[in-house]
Amino acid sequence: MNCILRDACKEEARDLAILVNYAGTGPNDKGLDYVGWGHAANEGEGPFDYGGRIIESEDGQYSHQNIRVLEVDGSLVGMALCFEVFKRTDVEMNFISEEFRIFKELTNTIPGSFYLDSLAISPEFRGKGYGQIMLEDSIKKARSQGYNSIYLIAFVENIAGVALYKKNNFYEVHRKPSNNHPIMPYTGDVVLYKKDI
Repeated sequence: MNCILRDACKEEARDLAILVNYAGTGPNDKGLDYVGWGHAANEGEGPFDYGGRIIESEDGQYSHQNIRVLEVDGSLVGMALCFEVFKRTDVEMNFISEEFRIFKELTNTIPGSFYLDSLAISPEFRGKGYGQIMLEDSIKKARSQGYNSIYLIAFVENIAGVALYKKNNFYEVHRKPSNNHPIMPYTGDVVLYKKDI
């Protein structure tokens, strides 16, 4: 088995959008990003097409330049999207749609920090340790950029994800009750986790 960790390529933006969607799903198939992209898409454009356009860009938090991927035997099986968090003003927060506001409220508490926004493994490749590989790569990336900690957000009901993060010494720093928006993948609390590195 040939595993390659590498920076994402602009040309795989649509495939990356599909992986980003997996990071925001719970028991259903439509993740938070998918729904948001669907609302923002142009007429005749699907959610993954719109998400792909965002990822193709050379700047912005969701740019392919902030994504690392895991390729196994030539197949794209996982991704991690990381960037430095910036604080949104009250005016900017008013423009954040209701379903995403809870996440921005949590990241507003950590401006200037290294943030793992999305970590996803394609469903058919889960349970093989690839999530651990991607998480370790994100931690290494944070260290190499001079950060002394890494943050992420997870729903408490994301059992597999939370178990992975706790196994890697992430600890809870802030918790908010879910806003119970209909598109939320889970109904339980949303937790900001931190790992000192």
